[in-house]
Order: sequence, then C-alpha cells, then structure tokens
Amino acid sequence: MNSVTETCVVNVSRDSVFEFLSNIENIPKWATKFVSKLTVVDNKYKAMTPIGEVFIRLDSDKKAGLIDIYAGPTENNMTPAYMRIISLQDGTSTAVMFTFFQYDSTPDAIWEIFCEWIKIEVDNIRRYFS
Repeated sequence: MNSVTETCVVNVSRDSVFEFLSNIENIPKWATKFVSKLTVVDNKYKAMTPIGEVFIRLDSDKKAGLIDIYAGPTENNMTPAYMRIISLQDGTSTAVMFTFFQYDSTPDAIWEIFCEWIKIEVDNIRRYFS
C-alpha cells in the first residue's frame, strides 16, 4: 500500500494549531485543493471537491494530538487521512504531520493528484500560521 506524509513546523502553540485544524469549519481555509465549500445537510457535513460532493467527518483527540479526517461518497464509504499535531521541545513550535494512504478504491491517477495536493495543503497550513 502506498502512503505519503508531509510535515511542516510552525511557531505557534500546539493548542492553537490543534484548535484550528480540528474545527471542521476551517477545512476550506487550508485544504484549498480538496475542499472548495462545506455545507451541512441533516447535521452532517458535506464538502464540495474536484471529484464531487462527499461526506466529511473529523474525529479528534486533543490529548494525543490526533485528527482523523474521513471523506467519501456515502457515510458508509469514507476513507481516512491522518494528522498528528506535535508540540516540539521548546513548547513554542508545533509540527503538523499529514498522511494519506492509497486504498484499493483509489486509482493511480487520482493518487498522484492527492500526493501533489497534500504538499499544497500542508504548505497552506504553514502559511496560515506564519
């Protein structure tokens, strides 16, 4: 199984970074290639993406610094992407690690696009906190 991880370091506290990234409403601010707009339908989030409208959900654990992002065409057919928010030794810098896996349902051509987008999205996070 293929995977890709991109990382950035920002000079902002872990709590500030986590609060921003774990708020689903902020996804269009940093995931600019993947999400052009969010809507809420029956208390569920949907994202408009270049490949169509998808359901989207975040599961987060602040203590562990984990944010799992699920997206897919139906609520029962969502694939995850994983973020880890890490406080660095000095306490004023934070690392953000974002990982995608290529699942069997992801064609190689789409996977290659996702690999480019993750670089852009992580750079957006870095620039947001600069």
